[in-house]
Amino acid sequence: ANAFASSIPNKNPLVSTATSFCPSTPLTQSTQLSTSFSSPPSSRSAITTSIYNSNTNDESSDSDLTDWVIENLENENESITRSDPIRAGEGDTLPENGLAIAKFRIFAADNSVGNGNSNGIDHDVGVGGVRDNSNNDCEEDDDGLIPIRLLWGRNGWGTGVHPSTRLCLEYLSNAINYGDTLLDYGCGSGILSISALHLGAIHSIGVDVEAESLITAERNIRLNNLHFDENYGTKRFTGLHTREVLPFEVGPPGGVDICVANILVGQLVRPSMVAAIVTNLRVEGKLCLSGIRPGGEVDSLKEAYGKWIEWVELSVLDA
Repeated sequence: ANAFASSIPNKNPLVSTATSFCPSTPLTQSTQLSTSFSSPPSSRSAITTSIYNSNTNDESSDSDLTDWVIENLENENESITRSDPIRAGEGDTLPENGLAIAKFRIFAADNSVGNGNSNGIDHDVGVGGVRDNSNNDCEEDDDGLIPIRLLWGRNGWGTGVHPSTRLCLEYLSNAINYGDTLLDYGCGSGILSISALHLGAIHSIGVDVEAESLITAERNIRLNNLHFDENYGTKRFTGLHTREVLPFEVGPPGGVDICVANILVGQLVRPSMVAAIVTNLRVEGKLCLSGIRPGGEVDSLKEAYGKWIEWVELSVLDA
């Protein structure tokens, strides 16, 4: 599951073949990207307004996701997420001392080591198995790695166990600048959004076709104390269903700084997804596509995105 750059000598199959991309042509709202997006709206939608002008930290609501996305998905007898000492994501087993990747150490939500909790018992679990983390900071551990804790969630894919996720974590560790906005397309568990926010991104927009994934990602963001910026009074994460994503309509004016999409190639080459990604990425922004096999899949993606993207082969080890 290498990310692009198949021509780079494979020093390490997990971290040496990530690739970044920059738009080669300024995007305008008159740009025709596909037949389905030939006439983009003339102004940015209410979605953007709700993301960047929100100044509420209302904890009385279980979710900030759109109502129609999450309605009837769970009840008091059946939760989408739960805490576990060793399992996270869609049931991946993580080491007791955490999974070290790049600048992070990833734990299951109820891991006593990851929580800085000596007995793993004195915790308050709220709706959906989300721990009350209000008194737990996110400082680096003894090895200088940033702890990330993840719930076990239905359709909450992404823990770092799979090489494609690992590649993205390695990439973001070198690519994120303070104040960036991230578009996490196919967010799954939200692990890439969490890592970007830890590294200084001001906001992350997680997009997924699975409503359960959006719920899991949102709860993982809260679990890691990254959902709200106390200094500016703004939310730091917004979850959107793919049906809520429109060209030029997601992110700050001008587009996001970085987009990561760890999705199968069949979805990544669809004209509608190409349009959704490149129109919401700022000029000279960065795009990382992962989960790609070397060879034909790489060529297909270069063809699908090549009109708007300058391809830059980059070895994470050399970044």
